[in-house]
Amino acid sequence: MRVCLLQVEDLGSVEGNVRHAEEMLLKAKDADFACLPEFFAIPRGYDKSIYDAWRESMAAIDMLRRASERIKGYVIGGSVIEREANKFYNTCFIFKRGELVAKYRKINLTDEEESKGLTPGKEILSLKTEYGYVTVLICADILDMDLAEKAAQGKTIVFLPISLTKPQHPKVRGHPLTEKLAKKCNTYVAKVSRIGVEGDVKFGVKSVIISPKGVVAEATSETEEEILCAEIAPQL
Repeated sequence: MRVCLLQVEDLGSVEGNVRHAEEMLLKAKDADFACLPEFFAIPRGYDKSIYDAWRESMAAIDMLRRASERIKGYVIGGSVIEREANKFYNTCFIFKRGELVAKYRKINLTDEEESKGLTPGKEILSLKTEYGYVTVLICADILDMDLAEKAAQGKTIVFLPISLTKPQHPKVRGHPLTEKLAKKCNTYVAKVSRIGVEGDVKFGVKSVIISPKGVVAEATSETEEEILCAEIAPQL
């Protein structure tokens, strides 16, 4: 199966980010799975309310549905703000051929996310596909290894959209947590990062696809856009 990770740059506006994400998705239309980063639509430093973030995120969800009609496989929609029953979630929507097939709400929220009014999800995702079962973890979910291992057990692949919020984020050499998860749970892990921008400084981490044996494919840079693709053999 062909997996493509869209390492996209934050262009500074919701409209610009959504438009650019669609352009990148359509460049990966031969993918069986195409995955965007966490909060791909929301620009860094967004200072409006969580309600506004949700309202503006609806354009991103519409785009994901529209783009999925032109893509061979599944669109793993990074994450956007979702509202249900007056609660707001950091949610990954998954589309195929214009239909919503699954969604996952981030469980292990950061303090910053909770302070802005987000509610943690409660359920691990297990999506049955023609390539086996897949799941999604979102950024800080990987820091809770018990949660990550429960999600990864029995899965062909774990998608991990992430987004660093500041250039001062501690640097990590390699991909220790994702490699540990892939090896321990005998699964693939696909981590896709967004490129943040602060003034003239760009920051992020390298997107990567990891097998139980190690790195399959890795982005060439943490600060340059790239569509990282790899052919992997699902263990059905």
